[in-house]
Amino acid sequence: MRKQWKTMVLGAAVLSVFLAAAPPAKAYALNITPISVELYTTSGTPVYATPDVYGQVVTYLDRFINVRVTGITDNGFYQVNLGETYYIPGPFMITQVEPAKTEKQKALDNLDKLVEAYRIQLEQMESYSPSFALMDVTGDGIPEIFDKDGKEIYSYYEERPVMIYYSENPVSFHYSKKDNKLLGKYEWNKKTIWEVYYNDTSLLPWGQLRCYTTAASEYQKNATAVPRDYTNDAATRADLTNILKKILSL
Repeated sequence: MRKQWKTMVLGAAVLSVFLAAAPPAKAYALNITPISVELYTTSGTPVYATPDVYGQVVTYLDRFINVRVTGITDNGFYQVNLGETYYIPGPFMITQVEPAKTEKQKALDNLDKLVEAYRIQLEQMESYSPSFALMDVTGDGIPEIFDKDGKEIYSYYEERPVMIYYSENPVSFHYSKKDNKLLGKYEWNKKTIWEVYYNDTSLLPWGQLRCYTTAASEYQKNATAVPRDYTNDAATRADLTNILKKILSL
């Protein structure tokens, strides 16, 4: 009898140690409030078979997946329908997807890469373009480089400078900020020609500025000449970080 009693005491002690080491059990939700909303997942969203963080994880979802929520439990799970009824912890769901960053925002986030790309391009242009302009004429918020004579325009694409305009003949560029139109003026057969350009992306992903009309009168009144405000020298190129940061922050 004494031996049996010792065995029972020892068994109870072992069970106590096991329970102390095991995580506390979390009860399932007792109440579910019906709702009907659409939410979005975050990165690595766990999907549970039951509303219990110690329960079985059925799968993990990528971020920004639209999920129809049918209820919310009293312990903070969303009840969802993914073919069958499952449960997702509340903190893993958001009400809206973060909007994609604009080209301007991406350029600000990686300003050093934009600066380096434009610095190299300006170094290559120094021998024939002692001054240049920086002005956004494609509408993405990132300024383009205009050479001194109006023969070349460079933009920024995937961390490198790309040519979007070239002409053997100089063009006097004008820009209407109100209309977001780039105009070109030049002499041809003793006549003054005005052109209006658009950015054609049908052949190149970064686009090419092309003329689409010579009927520029409706834009001329709002357009001003593109000024070559910057001297293309070592000092200016060394200050490109401040110059471009100021332009991008406007």
